[in-house]
Amino acid sequence: MKQYEIILNAMLENPTKWFTAKDFQQEPYFVGYEATARMSELKTRYIGLFNEKKIGRFRALSLNTEVYNELKEKGEL
Repeated sequence: MKQYEIILNAMLENPTKWFTAKDFQQEPYFVGYEATARMSELKTRYIGLFNEKKIGRFRALSLNTEVYNELKEKGEL
């Protein structure tokens, strides 16, 4: 599974959770030290798909399920 898919699947399985890169540096959603970069790339690639906030000094993302459903219907995901 690609790193992008791992991140998206984790967010789909936990739609109310806020994820930081730290969440993707251990199993079951291991992406590794590249997690921060992959999260940024996903956020840039799919504008509006993620909600963003700061948790301490770290950026956290959660899935915007409304936008996800719209993109899925259009076949863009």
